[in-house]
Amino acid sequence: MSKKGYSLPNFWGGYDHYDENGKKIGTSEPNWAGGFNEYDKDHKKVGYSTPNWAGGYTEYDNNGKKTGETNPNFWGGFDHFDANGKKQSTSEPFLLAGYNNNDPKRHTTGTSDPVTFPYQAQNGLHPQPGAVEDESGNEGCYIATCVYGSYDCPQVWTLRRFRDETLKRSAPGRAFVRVYYALSPTLVRRFGHTDLFQRFWRGRLDRLVKRLNDKGVADLCYKDI
Repeated sequence: MSKKGYSLPNFWGGYDHYDENGKKIGTSEPNWAGGFNEYDKDHKKVGYSTPNWAGGYTEYDNNGKKTGETNPNFWGGFDHFDANGKKQSTSEPFLLAGYNNNDPKRHTTGTSDPVTFPYQAQNGLHPQPGAVEDESGNEGCYIATCVYGSYDCPQVWTLRRFRDETLKRSAPGRAFVRVYYALSPTLVRRFGHTDLFQRFWRGRLDRLVKRLNDKGVADLCYKDI
């Protein structure tokens, strides 16, 4: 699946958005309401978002007309709605990091992978730092990527391979994945930047990765299934 772009944090506490060739296409900057103001490549304001009662964001055009909503869902992902409240798509986390992006009938339309910045992704008009966007423009980052600083490194390749080739092939494994995604986004968002979080998870993940490698799970470059 081809990469369509990425977003990186900027000096103002927001995010600069780039296309797949590294050309800047827009900016998101925090606003007084707790959401983001959206700007095009020439820094002309094109819209904004504000927090809503559901814990997500309501999006508006530059004239204040509602254009959509993004709200967290039960699975630790996000549901995306148009201005009339009709669901347009869903983003559901998959193990270790990133999102599967689905249409209203739950058919996967794309995926997204994090890169080197240890932040949890927020779907919507304002991607969080370090997120690489694929066809659906969504992103994500969880515990292993937060700890190791990259989605593409030998330790995370090992864990992703274990996820796809072992966990996802059994009912208990799939149940674990669901629970993992219900809990880990909040853990990373609230504690991922702390030394205690890093020390706690680093030792445990290092030992798990070593055991998996000793059992034959490779740490070579891996593409998600």
